[in-house]
Amino acid sequence: MTEPRLVARRATVEDLPPLLALWRLEQLPAVALEKRFTEFQVVCDDTGQVLAALGLQLAGAQGWLHSEAIAKPELSDALRARLWQRLQIIIQNHALERLWTQLTSGFWREQGFERANEELLKLRPAAFPLNDQDWLAVTLRAANAAAALEREFAEIKALQAQEKQKTQARIHWMKRAALGVTIFVFVLVVVWAVIMVKYGRRMFQ
Repeated sequence: MTEPRLVARRATVEDLPPLLALWRLEQLPAVALEKRFTEFQVVCDDTGQVLAALGLQLAGAQGWLHSEAIAKPELSDALRARLWQRLQIIIQNHALERLWTQLTSGFWREQGFERANEELLKLRPAAFPLNDQDWLAVTLRAANAAAALEREFAEIKALQAQEKQKTQARIHWMKRAALGVTIFVFVLVVVWAVIMVKYGRRMFQ
């Protein structure tokens, strides 16, 4: 028996009936989630049947994965894999730097999600809910790229500062050299003037 062809996409209004059924099956707050259906990504089979759904709430450059619902547990990892592929597009389009979740499936830990410590929890957006459940987080490539870019800018800035210091040192040295030459010429002129006052008449005679 061949596995069904799975397609991941954003949820539409037409998906609401099967979504409501899925949310009720997973004992999720279906009425509240119905108002937020635009946050959901779904996976459908060849016939268009919704097999899985996952919510993604965005807050700046961070996102929260929530309200996972799976219609066929025997395909759970395959369905999550398609959702994760779909999420990569959203991550890239929104330049997301970090994802949060409270989903407990081992699949998400395999994607790099780790339990957030107290320091990391301080970075969690206020828009995400506060509860006693453990939070998992994963830092995405966009954040690493941003950090690398910041380091590169810092290095360029440091090089520019060094060049500025070297240029200022050269200018300072040139000013001192020019002042020295000016003083030397002035002294020569003064000596010549003194000589001319004392001995100029004799020299001309």
